[in-house]
Amino acid sequence: MSPQMGYSRLQIILHWTIAVLILVQLTINSDMQQAFAQRLASDVLPESTGATFHAGIGIAVLVLAILRLAIRRFHGVPLPPKANHPLLNLLGHATHLLLYGFLFFMPISGAIAWFGGIEMAGVLHELGRFIFIPAILLHIGGAVVEELVLGNRVIRRMIRAK
Repeated sequence: MSPQMGYSRLQIILHWTIAVLILVQLTINSDMQQAFAQRLASDVLPESTGATFHAGIGIAVLVLAILRLAIRRFHGVPLPPKANHPLLNLLGHATHLLLYGFLFFMPISGAIAWFGGIEMAGVLHELGRFIFIPAILLHIGGAVVEELVLGNRVIRRMIRAK
């Protein structure tokens, strides 16, 4: 992976597409919770448009995350700003690792729960929100601080391709 001056257009599109899909997932979660309870009670996949939509978006997030990680591997990413304190860059790197981990963990655990009818996978998927959502908020907050307080233009480089 070589450092780049900025993100590619495809990397930017994938970033924002995945962000929107995750936001949608958070808003339609209750339909899936109800359908999953029915799934466990009857051992049959219930016909629920909201649950089907949630599962489909989860699979799409997983596929897009795999694509994004592959592109990241071959295209590279910009280096963190040199002016940052090393601990700030370490926190940013750790947050990105956590986010990538959950981009894989959430769809996989959800799919195992839904298609396999495995309650523990559903519990882990549900508990994962309590880590994933704060990690997303930390990512957003960090980007805003870097852009507006530190002047690092990290948001701009995720909007405009280089």
